[in-house]
Amino acid sequence: MLVIGLAGGSGSGKGTASKQFKASGIPVFNCDACYHRMISRNGPLTRDLAEEFGDGVLKANGGIDRRALFARAFGDEKQREKLNAISHRRILLRMHEWIREREQAGAKAVLIDAPLLFEAGLDRECDRTVVVIAPPGVRIQRIVRRDKISREEAERRIAAQIPDEELRRRADCVLQNDGDLEQLKKQVEDFLNKIN
Repeated sequence: MLVIGLAGGSGSGKGTASKQFKASGIPVFNCDACYHRMISRNGPLTRDLAEEFGDGVLKANGGIDRRALFARAFGDEKQREKLNAISHRRILLRMHEWIREREQAGAKAVLIDAPLLFEAGLDRECDRTVVVIAPPGVRIQRIVRRDKISREEAERRIAAQIPDEELRRRADCVLQNDGDLEQLKKQVEDFLNKIN
């Protein structure tokens, strides 16, 4: 079974590309969705993160307040490294279970949708890696609109992520997403045609 890793910085359009893979019949493990389940009330990561970053990262309902957590983690490299180490360990365990389940079900290929594919070392679990790249200005506009944060916060988020040049260097395939959805879909289809 072929394991494909998909990465892309915040606002790159990685989620849109992931949906296209899924529409093409490729099962998708979404690391962000897995993470969100794990930081909900009584989630397996909630207590670990509150112990490390303080009860100030908890919402009234007992889940993790992502904005409060990100404010702490993205402002300090050591804090971000702690957040990633705690989170990645749990996500990796669940991802391995999911891959085994898909393989037993007879899937020919699966996609691991992971914003931190390379930073977390998840690329080592993949046979092929794909990255989605978009111009910085486009990414900032998307983040501000999607997450309802300031331009400055969006810029800090991008600055804390792996640079596009590094993503290009490490990936097997680069999808350029500068706004044309049909063009992005075509690039995904071309990639799938090459590996089939």
